[in-house]
Amino acid sequence: MPLIEWNEMYSIGIEIIDEQHKKFFSIINILFDAMKEGRGDELVLPVLKELQDYVIHHFQSEETWMKMCDYPYIDKHKLEHQDAVKMVNKFVMEYERGKQDVIIDMLKFLSAWLQDHILETDREYIPFLKEII
Repeated sequence: MPLIEWNEMYSIGIEIIDEQHKKFFSIINILFDAMKEGRGDELVLPVLKELQDYVIHHFQSEETWMKMCDYPYIDKHKLEHQDAVKMVNKFVMEYERGKQDVIIDMLKFLSAWLQDHILETDREYIPFLKEII
């Protein structure tokens, strides 16, 4: 059973962003499965690196869309992104230093943060974005 499941309540109605969010869910679930199966560094470390890269890719993509539609609250949104990147980097660094149980905290943080961010913060820019699409 996945840690976090995509369903239509998470859809913001912009296909490219919805697909990126689905990818986020997928990476979190791969990491969760790797931990459950005790696959350690063999799978966890590469997935963590993928997650670090994907976080940046997705946030840059969203921020580009927000700039294109002159979203007035982009700075606030970007701060949330920056805080999430810092947390992911912190978790990865702790894992690399041998604190393997940090993955559980990371998974809890990411699943809660992502769901809240999509359902609350991302919803705020939808009307602005739909004006230009």
